Amino acid sequence: MNILVIGGTGQTGPLVLQGLLDQGHTVAILHSGRHEPPLPPVEHIHADAHFAESIEPALDGRKFDAAICMYGRAQVVADALKGKVGRLISISGARYYYGRPDDPRWGPIGARVASEESPFSDDVDTDRLGQRVFATEQAVMAHQPAGDYDVTILRFPGIYGPTSILPADWGFVRRILDGRTSLLMPDGGLMLRSRAYRSNAAHAVLLAVEKADEARGEIFNVADEPPELSLGQTVLAIARALGREVDFVDCPGWLAHRVYGGQIGFHQVLDTSKIRERLGYTDKVPLLEALADTATWWRDNPPERGGEVEQKLGDAFDYEAEDRLIEHLLKSASELDLLASRATQSAHPFRHPKKEGEAWARGTSAKLMNAPFRYPYDLRRS
Repeated sequence: MNILVIGGTGQTGPLVLQGLLDQGHTVAILHSGRHEPPLPPVEHIHADAHFAESIEPALDGRKFDAAICMYGRAQVVADALKGKVGRLISISGARYYYGRPDDPRWGPIGARVASEESPFSDDVDTDRLGQRVFATEQAVMAHQPAGDYDVTILRFPGIYGPTSILPADWGFVRRILDGRTSLLMPDGGLMLRSRAYRSNAAHAVLLAVEKADEARGEIFNVADEPPELSLGQTVLAIARALGREVDFVDCPGWLAHRVYGGQIGFHQVLDTSKIRERLGYTDKVPLLEALADTATWWRDNPPERGGEVEQKLGDAFDYEAEDRLIEHLLKSASELDLLASRATQSAHPFRHPKKEGEAWARGTSAKLMNAPFRYPYDLRRS
């Protein structure tokens, strides 16, 4: 097929381009030309994918079997491609399911695992962008029933790995490399978040190209296969890939958000059963291998200290302030431990008779049940 890729110079685009060439397709890439990273040998078309006035003359007289929109304003791109393509695969965002965790459309128990039918954010005050993304998806998908071309939408979560535009792991990687052995960890490190390693996200795009019939008119969540690691487990995996050991100091999520910026939040877990069942998606790179690759790549290719990447992350890397917080948290934990020092009264729920007919008794099992409990990320550790 003759395929047009719009964008494609970022974190997943080069992998998609190479994959398309490996499948035997003829490929052209439309991008602004502001930077020219190393790319496979494909035709370059320079235009700004944010404006129809730039896209339309650049594609005048051109037709393609399919287009993959990875950048720009998707609605503008979709309208400009009318009459020029037979299919459009458009990349959207999955984080917009979660505007407010108490959104009443989730039901009485609040936000949970998000399927393709889950509600997008509609709270203008907290997530204006989520509203716009959903409206854009609807406008793009409208080309399917109109008969303009077939449409598939892939909803990406945060993409991680080498060359990430917003490397959420860098905050922890830098601290580990700087010799920080005690790290503030929000809510015991239990936060769950679906993400996609760059190679796995590219693989999902290639599957959508390959399986046109199964993908026609559909929206798919894309993420690494479950079970996801918690935030704490992710950081431990990164530290060990770097040959370091770290301890966690538990703190409230809101406090960690002030330290680490927007990378800390609520659980955001995607249901990816649809793409796995319909398109046969499986991870190309296993999770622990992906995290190790990510950690070592950022170790060898660190962003500029205090530069654009760190500013986008919103992380001040103020170690002096973090040490003061850790000191206060550990002191408070010790005081709370004294207040809660009363032995628990629990006991094993089943009887362990020493002779026939003996009734339940607290017995020695109670001593075992009441032994000191060590929380996985114990605040009292120094």
